Amino acid sequence: MHVTRIVKKGKNDVTIFLNDETVLILAVEVFLKSGLKKHDEISQDRYSILIEENKKFHIKQRAFRLLGRRQHSVKELRDKLWNKDYDKKLIDDVILKLIDSNYLDDKEFTSVFAEEKLRTKKWSKRRLKSELIKKGISSNLISEVLSSKISNNENFENALAVGLKKYESLQKRYSDIKEIRNKLTAFLISKGFDYDTIKEVYSELIKS
Repeated sequence: MHVTRIVKKGKNDVTIFLNDETVLILAVEVFLKSGLKKHDEISQDRYSILIEENKKFHIKQRAFRLLGRRQHSVKELRDKLWNKDYDKKLIDDVILKLIDSNYLDDKEFTSVFAEEKLRTKKWSKRRLKSELIKKGISSNLISEVLSSKISNNENFENALAVGLKKYESLQKRYSDIKEIRNKLTAFLISKGFDYDTIKEVYSELIKS
């Protein structure tokens, strides 16, 4: 096969016409990298490689758009790209390049995610661990990062801050102290705090 005509298609693509009536559409970046010119010969192998490179380019562009919105774990990004029906092997190739280029880093993601949830949501250590596991972070990495981000005292302070708001709300609605305690306990359990921490919180609130 050889190139008979090359036509720019819109802002982002180039259409390449071949003598066997095959039409090859490449992203401008892929076309420029290929160095193709009119009358160039294209073997079947090169044709297949160009199609593969074009698919990888679009996968990478999709990945950059997602990463531009916020950081993602490797699993999160891979799952979102699979949902776009891209080929698994090509996705894995792009993921590896993004890791090598430091665009993807599960340790950095875990650190930023934990800091943000601790600061804005006052999440418990258990809740953080549960959510990070869902995002594909290994237990060892979670333990390493969380041990540097939140101490037992900080976990208690977060439980106290969250519990105080709920406690004040419950006091306005209920007069029975046992009912208030049960509802506060259920609320803090739903937030991922362990029972020992909850007992400390309740004792502190009763004193105040």
